[in-house]
Amino acid sequence: MDLVVRISRGRALELRGGGVRLGSSFVPGEVEVRWDGVYVGGRLLVFRRALKCPVKIGGAYLCGGPAEVPRFFYREVFAEGLGERLRLAELFATDRLNGGDCLAEYLYALARGAPFLWSIYRRGPVERPRRCGEVLGVLVSRGLRERVAYEPPPLGRAAGALLGLLRFPEALGLVERSWLGLAVALRYGIYGALRWDLPRSPDMWLLLFGMYAALDPVVVPGGVALDLGLLRALPYIVARVLGRWVVAFNVAGLRMAAGNINMMVDGGRRRARYASCDGDRCVVGDLHFNICVELECGVFRTWDFEFKGPVKCRDLGLPYVAVEPCK
Repeated sequence: MDLVVRISRGRALELRGGGVRLGSSFVPGEVEVRWDGVYVGGRLLVFRRALKCPVKIGGAYLCGGPAEVPRFFYREVFAEGLGERLRLAELFATDRLNGGDCLAEYLYALARGAPFLWSIYRRGPVERPRRCGEVLGVLVSRGLRERVAYEPPPLGRAAGALLGLLRFPEALGLVERSWLGLAVALRYGIYGALRWDLPRSPDMWLLLFGMYAALDPVVVPGGVALDLGLLRALPYIVARVLGRWVVAFNVAGLRMAAGNINMMVDGGRRRARYASCDGDRCVVGDLHFNICVELECGVFRTWDFEFKGPVKCRDLGLPYVAVEPCK
């Protein structure tokens, strides 16, 4: 695997077959993309928001280049069967983000949060972003649509479809077996496109965009509206929204979501004071997702049934388990 990823405006991370390099720092080892991250010589590569040494592999830090705050997508979304493709998509999206792509800026605001979005959430004064104003302004206009008249920006057909600004018949013309077509399909609810086996290329960053387009987070005063229609094609999805973790899953057809932000969803929801995830293993308040906890009285859920009573942990080979104590 040979890949060069810009992690800030003036620094690039080189992933080669024999190791990883950043500036003059080099860590040798076989580079492998797995479902839960990039591994170098069997050790997980970790990005850090550090000026000098933004990459860590095991106990080794990679330092080099100008002192800049890195911006990256990494381990943002987890869904069954999409892990390796999503990790590659995040690397390509990181390169686009630091290259100045406005659609990547839009994606970064949704995944990692932005001051103007939190201002909407907290019902404060909102200052429209100047950088990539037309594209990011879509998020502001959608969030304040009950207070401010909405005028779609004059964007190209492809960008308009990715942002959901086209009518369905117009957008349908862009749905084809390509990464752009897949992202547009996910935006407009054609979730079966996730089954397409597309060739790996830099355009696959649009898979990550499509996953967020399907979730369609809309920050409104007091909360975040999410579309859980993607659960028609997947048993669960774990995603970072505004820098917080959101876990969404199916239980016998009922959609549920849990997180530590106020969510507006079609189905059940759980809001907790904290949420933390390691891959697709999450703890959201007293809800344990993909982590089995034995309880004298608990609610045990998986994709096709729900049980209330004593919980004993056994390896049943299920897509996921969700366990929480009885109320």
